[in-house]
Amino acid sequence: MPKTLLFSIGVAAGAVLAYLLDPDRGRSRRARLADQAAARSRDVSDSVRKTAEYQKGVARGVIHEVADVLRPEQDYDDETLMQKVRSEALGYWDGSDDVEIDISDGMVQVTGSVDDEAARERLIDLIRHVDGVSMIDDRLRVDA
Repeated sequence: MPKTLLFSIGVAAGAVLAYLLDPDRGRSRRARLADQAAARSRDVSDSVRKTAEYQKGVARGVIHEVADVLRPEQDYDDETLMQKVRSEALGYWDGSDDVEIDISDGMVQVTGSVDDEAARERLIDLIRHVDGVSMIDDRLRVDA
């Protein structure tokens, strides 16, 4: 290394030591420096913890998605499927009560009348998402 670079490093190190070891204010400067280092360490620790928690949640979501794909679809008897459709579909549907549901071998037949096309589509979509429904026979009338 060139002598001038070594000299510059020595001067800088001496200035830092003089700044930190000053008999009048050196103690407070060292304390402030230690506090700032501790704060940076806590910030890094918190950031790492938050990132780890987020990634843990992402991993849990992926596990649930994979489990849903791998879980075999269950075959329900007609009575059980009727109860599932009533609770999972009709329970969330806010339309009229002029709708009847019949089930035979997993096929759901929906008859009756609804107020508008949007209500019909909403009801059919709710029924479609019930586990065990293989087919929907839509015989709903739209009362205009």
